[in-house]
Amino acid sequence: MSQVQLSDVQYINLSVLNAIKTSMQRDKVETCCRFSLDAAQADLLGNLSTDQIWAIVANVGHATLFPPRHDLLSLLQTPLPLAGPLATVRSPTLPNR
Repeated sequence: MSQVQLSDVQYINLSVLNAIKTSMQRDKVETCCRFSLDAAQADLLGNLSTDQIWAIVANVGHATLFPPRHDLLSLLQTPLPLAGPLATVRSPTLPNR
């Protein structure tokens, strides 16, 4: 048996895609909110097979599919007991202008 060597970025892409797929099976609305997905993205990601996820990860290579939150630096500098509540009440994406 051979082992597949994934880069850090590929591993993150694989993990997030699998988390979205698993979460979609439980609650689509919650998944959309949690991962900042629109309905079309959620439908497509929720219907991917395991083989399709692996193929995407392999073909996208070292490009990240999931950018960080716009307020990542602020959250990382916030006192830890406040980071969770602030992350919950703030939108992970920039508001449309």
